[in-house]
Amino acid sequence: MSKSKKTQDTAETQEKVVTRYDLKMQKRREQKKREALEKRIAAVIGIVLLAGLICLVLSFPVRNWMTVHGTYIEVAGEKVSRLEFDYNYNLVKNGYVTQNSMYFSYLGIDLSGDLSQKMFSDTMSWKDFFDEMAVDNIRQTKALEKEMKAAGFTYDADKEYEAYKESLQQSADGSGVTLEAYVKQLFGPYATLSRIEDFVKTGMETKAYYESVSETKMPADEEITAYYNENKGNYDSVDYRLIEVAAELPTEPTELADPADTTVSDGDDSAAGGEEEAYEPSEAEIEAAMAEAKKEADAKLKTVAEKGELNENLQQSAVPYQLNEWLFDDSRKAGDTTVIEDPINHKYFVLAFEDRYLDQTPTVDTRMVITSSGNGQEILDEWKAGDATEESFAALADKYSDTAMMNVEGGLYEGLAPDNLLDEMRDWFADSARKEGDTTVITPAESGVTYVIYYIGTNDPEWKISIKNTLLNQVMEEYVESIKESIEVNDPKNNLHYLEVRAMEEAAAQSVSGSDAGSAEGDAKDSSSTEESSAE
Repeated sequence: MSKSKKTQDTAETQEKVVTRYDLKMQKRREQKKREALEKRIAAVIGIVLLAGLICLVLSFPVRNWMTVHGTYIEVAGEKVSRLEFDYNYNLVKNGYVTQNSMYFSYLGIDLSGDLSQKMFSDTMSWKDFFDEMAVDNIRQTKALEKEMKAAGFTYDADKEYEAYKESLQQSADGSGVTLEAYVKQLFGPYATLSRIEDFVKTGMETKAYYESVSETKMPADEEITAYYNENKGNYDSVDYRLIEVAAELPTEPTELADPADTTVSDGDDSAAGGEEEAYEPSEAEIEAAMAEAKKEADAKLKTVAEKGELNENLQQSAVPYQLNEWLFDDSRKAGDTTVIEDPINHKYFVLAFEDRYLDQTPTVDTRMVITSSGNGQEILDEWKAGDATEESFAALADKYSDTAMMNVEGGLYEGLAPDNLLDEMRDWFADSARKEGDTTVITPAESGVTYVIYYIGTNDPEWKISIKNTLLNQVMEEYVESIKESIEVNDPKNNLHYLEVRAMEEAAAQSVSGSDAGSAEGDAKDSSSTEESSAE
């Protein structure tokens, strides 16, 4: 047998002698290999999951940092973070809602919840509306800040800011929440007192600069007089006497009544909800009643100057609109009388004109602490025990006044018209012995409110202050608009939907303007062609 043959037989013999034990051991080795592989895979997956969890946890402070320091929009080439935007958004929204709360309540407008889902107009949501207001506020602040720095104007806001923090704390205490929670309620979920401090102080600084500019742009007396001469009717007052004669409308059908309506069967009172409806006179009945009232009104023309009810010192806004044109006619003179019909309310006004004039009564400047705590005398005693100055009184006004009833800094009220004051206040201010620095405590009966008053002095008449404010507001509005022109807004992350709305509105307006221009050009060509044809 050859050597190769022996080798082959040996190999076959070795294969044949593999036992069950050998197979069992081989399976165990393969199982261990699989388990080892699975452990390595599980370890890798665990590391990946752990890394993902760590990244997620670490992303919270990163996202907060981006909100506080990252770019939400750009204004005047500067980044505006989400934090700064939210501060301005809530600032303008809170002010707008507070100012119009009665209007919203009357119309049933609810501004809670997601304002992006509540429409302000056909094209803009309430969020868009407040977004636009917030951006405009930021633009104005940036513009004033730029002007302020260029002018070298400085203002130390530290003292005002401390008072601001105290007022926030008092409001938070009154609301039963922590200061931290209250700040978030006011200015958004990322706001803290320390984070918004710079925004608040910048607002105080730019406000101080705005007021300093206002002082330089105050209208002169000549401008005020010229404006008055052009708008006398809005500021003059009139004295007149009045008798009202109401028509006696029938409460049941007369011979002038309309034919009975038989469409509703007898006994069917469902239309009235089970109650008898008030009788509605016919046009003929009303006309007859008004004719009788006119006779009576004409008869009273002879006695209205003596017996009519006296109405004194009333401006147009306080006079029934039906009487305005006659009373404020430039040709009107003392002793004139007339009868004016009010067909809507079925009556006549019998009038006797007495006088028209410009009320020169001075207004009053004062500081007040307004509180419902009933501790007015204690507050005044505290003031007297201290420095007893106007400045110390202002501090007490900020400390003790109920913010729901008074939100003016230092309790300062300027240009108060006597006619608009409580009787007790008007009488106290009108005392001829009244001098600067006088104080008093007034608690009107059953009002539940106490007024601690510090008298500063008299001011210009109400009409002059009104015109001065009107002219100053016009000038300052033009000034602010002019400095805002160079302040551009960029929205690289498309956070401001209102910009798209405004762009579409502008494009639509240009399209209409282009169409009108094209139509006018076409009309001109048609007219030209018609003229040429006529000439031929």
